[in-house]
Amino acid sequence: MSRHTHSENPEELFETGKRFFLSAGGNESDPELALRYFHKAAEMGHVPAQRLLGISLLEGNVCERDIAKAKFWLTSASDAKDPQAILYLAIIHAKGLGTMKRWDVAHDLLNRPEVEKLPEALELKRKLTDGLIKNQAALSDAMVLEEKVCRSRLTGSQAHFITPFWPYGGGRDDGKDFRVLLDLNLGKKTADEALAALKESMNDYYRTRVGEFLEKN
Repeated sequence: MSRHTHSENPEELFETGKRFFLSAGGNESDPELALRYFHKAAEMGHVPAQRLLGISLLEGNVCERDIAKAKFWLTSASDAKDPQAILYLAIIHAKGLGTMKRWDVAHDLLNRPEVEKLPEALELKRKLTDGLIKNQAALSDAMVLEEKVCRSRLTGSQAHFITPFWPYGGGRDDGKDFRVLLDLNLGKKTADEALAALKESMNDYYRTRVGEFLEKN
């Protein structure tokens, strides 16, 4: 069989690429040629080709690894509701491959109905949840310590007047701190960025409340 085709049919291009990719149908394995077929089919909007091309570029086993191109093709296939593409795109964001970690994006992808029953997606979602819980605990502990520092600067009457900024931790188990920090970790901030933002907000809060106290007294 010829190693080249001039077909403009994306399905034919994809199937030919698979034969070279998998060394099937009497063809010798030629991943580089297979990826050229996948690329042409992908450019024509063939979703399985976009997915396989994206995964190959992400893993770098049969070609040079290129995270940016992998993300591009997996996003295209994901937009067409391809389950495996959605899963691999979630992996990119969860691990921060070629970019900062975006657990919010990964979380949204893993909640899509196309992947909700995939065992790999369920496992990744579990790992993300475990990671969020660990970050929640670390953030909450850090905020409790920061609160103690802020309140140590207050006079007795100021401490009586100013309610705590971070009323969580200290053995409380009402789930409020978890929900607050879960939202932070699923936002655009990393755990470190969330902690820095919270500390800044806490200090602004105390500066404002101390100012209000001094004005009244």
